[in-house]
Amino acid sequence: MASKLPAFQPFFLHAMAQTAGLQGDPDWRVLDRVKDSYAEGVPVGFQEKMPRVPAVFRRKTRWRKVNESCLNTDMDNYSSAALAGDALRKSFVEESKLGMMFETTLTLAKEQFKDRLRIAALGAIEKSDDSFRILFDGTHGVKLNNDIKPRDQLDFPMGSDAGTQLAHSKEDMPGAHFTIAADVSKAHRRFKHAVRDWGLLTCRDNGAATGDMVWINRVGTFGVASAAYWWGRLAGLIGRLSGRLLGRSFCWQSIFADDLVILAGGQDKWLSILLIIAAWLMVGTPLAWHKFRGGLATDWVGYYLDMQTFSVGISLARAQWLTRWAVQVRQDGMADMRRFAEALGRLGFAAQVLLWAKPFLAPLYAWSAAAPSEATIRVPKMIRLTLLFLEEQLKDGRHMLPCRKLWRDHGEWFRTDAKCDPDKVVLGGWVCKEGTPTSRANWFSLTLTKIQVPWLFKTDKGSSWASTSAELLATIVAIQAFDISCETGGTAVTRISAGTDNQANDRLSRKMSSTKMPLGLLLMQLATTLSLRRLQLRLDWRPREENSEADDLTNDRFSDFDETERILISWEQVDKSLLEKLLLCQEEYEDELSALKKREAPAPKRKGKEKRCRTEWA
Repeated sequence: MASKLPAFQPFFLHAMAQTAGLQGDPDWRVLDRVKDSYAEGVPVGFQEKMPRVPAVFRRKTRWRKVNESCLNTDMDNYSSAALAGDALRKSFVEESKLGMMFETTLTLAKEQFKDRLRIAALGAIEKSDDSFRILFDGTHGVKLNNDIKPRDQLDFPMGSDAGTQLAHSKEDMPGAHFTIAADVSKAHRRFKHAVRDWGLLTCRDNGAATGDMVWINRVGTFGVASAAYWWGRLAGLIGRLSGRLLGRSFCWQSIFADDLVILAGGQDKWLSILLIIAAWLMVGTPLAWHKFRGGLATDWVGYYLDMQTFSVGISLARAQWLTRWAVQVRQDGMADMRRFAEALGRLGFAAQVLLWAKPFLAPLYAWSAAAPSEATIRVPKMIRLTLLFLEEQLKDGRHMLPCRKLWRDHGEWFRTDAKCDPDKVVLGGWVCKEGTPTSRANWFSLTLTKIQVPWLFKTDKGSSWASTSAELLATIVAIQAFDISCETGGTAVTRISAGTDNQANDRLSRKMSSTKMPLGLLLMQLATTLSLRRLQLRLDWRPREENSEADDLTNDRFSDFDETERILISWEQVDKSLLEKLLLCQEEYEDELSALKKREAPAPKRKGKEKRCRTEWA
């Protein structure tokens, strides 16, 4: 039984089930022991309850909204599929040889599947090698995805996870490390669906657009809402099976969709890598040999992993592309908004690992969203200044960041508050680390006038509107007043938390991005301050009654504090150089943003060729 290969898919599922069962895997039975197993064929999940595996996945609580178009069970292909010509049929014929799909007449399909026959529209995206990626639209018309709700949350590893792996590798297993990246060929089409659901996965090639012939998929189909779940669940089983074979060897495996990466260290790293690859192959995984790559550095899902310096980021070529673009926009003072949106998307991708960049993208996003997408327009000074900062950071080598293991988590270090009056803003904070009582705590109280911080005041409103910004400013001042920084050398970081009675700042410290002004500018200054001091900061909301001591400091009630412990800090002593440069541009930026938002509604955006016109990102 173990050597038997179930039809229409490549995995030795019975052998996998026996091995995973002996290993004690919590999900091994889904391979061949339960109804709708991988061996029999898993359900599409259309109009039926999807399974739940709490031992492996957390519960899914949110689902993406899908288009509620009118039901049409016989859709025509999109124009992009027509452009693919006979490439569509050639692809189908090749996949039919692998048992993935078969051709039949519409009459026979209707007899077999009756009301569970849906003929979906196909689209096609041209790839760099002149081939086409075929897309099955399971939403529009056929409305499959509208009635598919996976109950398990599928989580994907990101660049930050790779960074954590590298940080632990550096600290826990010193010495040379090696990495291999590989692709699973047609990953989402390597599991079989239940026969009763095949009719839901029907389509036509270009030659049969008006004829009686249709193609029916037996296997997972890219464009159906459950495809990623069923492949992810199977890949997780293979990953756990292969990982348990290593014993205590130091090895990481991560898979994002069809992109597998293996990182190993220690004396037996070569054996570990070979054993992992052998295990994936042994169970039947069709790895794309021409896509194998690795060594002391490699790219993976767009990120660049460097085993020599234990750093993660984007490749030098990609950083140079972004730098050239930023220089050109800044020097020209004009921007083609289609290209601007393209580059901004790439910056957003890079910011998933280059966390220092996240706050600086907010004004770019706001301006890009307001500007007409087909226009070439003047770039505000704020945008040029932000691009200059990003350019300087990338030129300074910050496209790669060292993966730093946490040196120490100090927990809550200080608490702050801000009082916003019509004519002044008062910032206060005190050190509560390790239960320090107020009588022995360092503290500060700083009063700022409208002359010093005019950007926190508005006519007829005073400063009351800016409470969130004022409290974030109190945090920046506290870090500098209490001179907090990572107390060890090297590249380690120290994590601290701080108490605030402003719930918005609790959320902002996690998001580190805001398009509101001056909040967004303060976040940029905070990010710069934390980076220079090698700190991670988490702001935790505290009910006002638990933050009464900081509140006292903003109301000149100092009786619970020792005057000798007071930190005397003036506004001039606060390092805010970046903030001051940005504030000089704020008014012009907001005026231009407002004018763009008031313009007439833009014409519909161009589709189709636009994606094929994208510039290559190295």
